[in-house]
Amino acid sequence: MHGKGRVNRQGGAAARQARTFWVLMLAGVLMLAGVLWWAGKQAEVSQARFANLGGPFTLVDHDGRPFTEKDLRGKYTLLYFGYTYCPDVCPTELSIISETLNLLGDLRQRFRVVMVSVDPERDTPEVLKDYMANFGPEFIGLTGTPEQIRSMARNWRAFYRKVPGEGDPQAYTMDHTATTFLLDEQGNYVRHFAYATPPDVMARALRDIVGSQQARQEQRAQTTERAAQGDPS
Repeated sequence: MHGKGRVNRQGGAAARQARTFWVLMLAGVLMLAGVLWWAGKQAEVSQARFANLGGPFTLVDHDGRPFTEKDLRGKYTLLYFGYTYCPDVCPTELSIISETLNLLGDLRQRFRVVMVSVDPERDTPEVLKDYMANFGPEFIGLTGTPEQIRSMARNWRAFYRKVPGEGDPQAYTMDHTATTFLLDEQGNYVRHFAYATPPDVMARALRDIVGSQQARQEQRAQTTERAAQGDPS
């Protein structure tokens, strides 16, 4: 009888351990599901924050020519807000974008890079032209009046402000948004990249976006062609 009692007690302990294991397993699954749900909602909030970006604008490019929202069409655009006197953030991000284009190979011809100066006081077209030449022929600098810059930055929800320097009134810096926005060939917002996104990560994302949009365009063209031929499928 003692042996039978030990067996029963051992069996009961094993059963309790099994129940505890499955309870912990279920709790872990529920916790993971909750984390994934929260992450998904955060992604939705992030994308909603950047929805409906853009709008009409008139600025001047680094050759002194008018540049409007219509000039953002025809190619994919990587849009960035910065300034030429930026000590570190801007040259770092623009160098990353330049390396990203190098990784794209022949696909780079489908892209342009536009930097809107948040420092129009110092960033004349001539200054911008010299600066943008450091990064590649696809890079275009835009400037304008303070009011024009504020209007465009507001449309893209880009933040910037002047930070006074010490002594010399021209020794100021600019705090600013360091996000890079991707626009499609119609000039519409597609997605954005956080500051210092690695070039290989950005290049892979750009390839995927171009490939998926091209596939959709080809599918629409085939559908249109079949409809024109009277094919209901």
